[in-house]
Amino acid sequence: MRDTLRWSYALNQWNYRLDVFVRHEDQQRALKTVSACGFDHVELASGTGRWDNIARPEVILLNHGSHQGFLDFLRRARVQGVSSMFWDPQAPAEEEEGYAFRSTADPADHDAIVEWARPLVDFVAGVGAEQLVVRPVGSAWMSPPLDADGIKLVGEVWNRIGELTSAAGVGLALHYDCLGAVHTADELRALLAATDPATVGFALDTAELTVGGIDPVAFYREDAERVTHVHLKDTRYADTGEEYRMPGAESTMLKGGAGRRIERWFFELGTEGGLVDVPGFVAALRERDYGGWVVVESDHGGNPAELAMLNSWYLQHELGIPKR
Repeated sequence: MRDTLRWSYALNQWNYRLDVFVRHEDQQRALKTVSACGFDHVELASGTGRWDNIARPEVILLNHGSHQGFLDFLRRARVQGVSSMFWDPQAPAEEEEGYAFRSTADPADHDAIVEWARPLVDFVAGVGAEQLVVRPVGSAWMSPPLDADGIKLVGEVWNRIGELTSAAGVGLALHYDCLGAVHTADELRALLAATDPATVGFALDTAELTVGGIDPVAFYREDAERVTHVHLKDTRYADTGEEYRMPGAESTMLKGGAGRRIERWFFELGTEGGLVDVPGFVAALRERDYGGWVVVESDHGGNPAELAMLNSWYLQHELGIPKR
């Protein structure tokens, strides 16, 4: 998109299951769709194993030979580069101790998580991306609530990884997750306060915050100096009954509708009944001269090509942003 803001598109909508986004031909079709919609950068999501070959640094490099080889693969579809890469260290990966399960809330796991971060940091730097975007803590239902000391411990490991990313010349952005153990605005601000603002930023996701009961426009206006990355998407629903604490919330809430027959939680920009004030949020970014990436996504919200087109239409015709 041709604009004063820098727009990117998340590929996680296509890569929703281990065995469905494997063939290079399928990846080129997705990249061409993104390019046709006016986006010339993409955000990758980390994954695991040889079948997840656009989501794991080691496997990407095996497939494309080098960082430049991967960039050449993107540029065949007129996608010029990678804005960012998402990583959840709580999600076990084959490459990391054979699917070991570790938590940022457990100090005994911190050394291993820092080591796990190194290939991702190297890859992000190698392809010229700007941000490693991370899920800072696991789901709330999986562990006892975090107190102030627990949140500080989580901050410690991200400060260590922030030193790695800073040394590599890239940013580190903590991404709010509506299922996460850091859930309220106060808890989120406590986590940000526990991290070094010089090396650790915040990835503001408009829909995730809204589902979690936090107004993204108000949060941005109050904490703009910590926001270094944005995920822009909409939702029609908020968690009104601490549904994020449901056992197996990834399935029972996000996929299972939380007992309210919610068909999906995340929607394209401009969806009917959307709760996110998208024009107000984008205006707030412009008011503060936001300089990071704005990554549009729908996060497994439906047909990915259709959603990319709907998001592009909204940016062009409701926000007046011309395609490049």
